[in-house]
Amino acid sequence: MSRRWLRGLPLAAALTAALVAGCAQFAPQPPIATRPQPAPASAPEARRPAPPIKSTKPLPIPERPLAVKTECSYRDDVGTEGRLVLDVQGSRVQRFWSQVDMGSKGRCSFDLAAFRQTAFMPTPTLVAGACTVRMWEQGDQVTVSYQNCASQCSPGAHEYLWPTLVSRKTGTCR
Repeated sequence: MSRRWLRGLPLAAALTAALVAGCAQFAPQPPIATRPQPAPASAPEARRPAPPIKSTKPLPIPERPLAVKTECSYRDDVGTEGRLVLDVQGSRVQRFWSQVDMGSKGRCSFDLAAFRQTAFMPTPTLVAGACTVRMWEQGDQVTVSYQNCASQCSPGAHEYLWPTLVSRKTGTCR
């Protein structure tokens, strides 16, 4: 009986060792690099300047007299309809008439006769009471913005009034 027990001892030792090994913690292995490493840059490539970073800031307003002439109309995705008559030469506003209809939210109307021009460069500015209309160019567009213009709008409509953008190339507006 003792010999049988001795014969089964190597098997019991092997099973015990396997159980202990299964419970042991293994040291983490370093990750295997799957991507090939880039070759060292040659001298001419190392001196190449980085490409310019495109800015998200608006373009600067040019320091030159504004000149734009258009008669346009537009309708946007939410149903706002607008019409604009604008003639600015040498930053002097010759003609300005704008009407923006925002459906159930109301309408805003602007006429040069009610305004006086208070600034010319770099942004022509029209003022009527608290209402201020400014114009400036950025790239290929001219922006006509409206500020504090509740007096030019039906009640509450001024809260929905956005600037009008005019394409200098085509004369269209949106």
